[in-house]
Amino acid sequence: MRLKILINIALILIFVVLAAGCGSNFDAEFDDYMTSMEEVHALDEEYDEKIAQLDIDDLPEEVSTRNSEVNLEKLISISETLDQEIVPVVERMNDKVVGIEVTESSLVDLHETYIESMEVKQNFVQNLNDYVKTYSSSVRSTEELIQLSQDFMKNQSERDEVIESATKESESNEIEGLISQINDNSEELEEESQMLQLDESQSNKMAHIDDTMLPLIDSHIQSLNQMNLDTDRAMRVRSLTLEMYYGFKKYYQERKNTMEYNNRLQELQLQNILPLRETYEELDREYDTQIEEIESEL
Repeated sequence: MRLKILINIALILIFVVLAAGCGSNFDAEFDDYMTSMEEVHALDEEYDEKIAQLDIDDLPEEVSTRNSEVNLEKLISISETLDQEIVPVVERMNDKVVGIEVTESSLVDLHETYIESMEVKQNFVQNLNDYVKTYSSSVRSTEELIQLSQDFMKNQSERDEVIESATKESESNEIEGLISQINDNSEELEEESQMLQLDESQSNKMAHIDDTMLPLIDSHIQSLNQMNLDTDRAMRVRSLTLEMYYGFKKYYQERKNTMEYNNRLQELQLQNILPLRETYEELDREYDTQIEEIESEL
């Protein structure tokens, strides 16, 4: 009877020793993990501080014509901050996290929570930066379209003055020939431009600009350059018209760019980007809770 009691006591002592050993090993593994994550946690704090300082609460959601409500300078500032200050921190965080290996099951779950948060942070920053840059490009493109339209009107007004100032028969004859060719060109361009007003897909409209309208304008430029002119006023009319044609090319290229930017913004959707911040913040809270639970059991 006494021998049996001694055996039971011995088994209990063995279990206690083994349990203490396991606990000691886990303690060491947890300490090693927290040590390896120190730099990552410091970078994470830096990331949170920089994001908190980023003024993104009233970013524009819909693209419209340039107006006082669109602060282009603010968009550029946000993009520069993301590029120069926040993206590098996220990249360093990711590089550090990738190099950390965890094998103990409780720590694997903990680390996977952090990795998931890290991935959401990357998506948030990348998509936000892409959105801000694309929106800025769209605003610039719209402004360029307005400027090109103003340049067109200015050249047209100057050309009309030159036409009206023609007094010699030789000048009038050459200018009349130019006007005839210009009118033919304008009719062709007007006809092809109607497609851009139809209920067609953006991709079809962009293809129409590339495949039809830009080559057509090139042919109009060639048609004017091939005309033999001798008088200064006629050559000036041609020069001003060519400036308008080159402006047309830039205009339709910008129209195409604007379509591309707007399509990209439709894909990004700001209302789908901003909630990512709430998602990774929730994961961060879950990560902190897991650490607190592990520490309470040590």
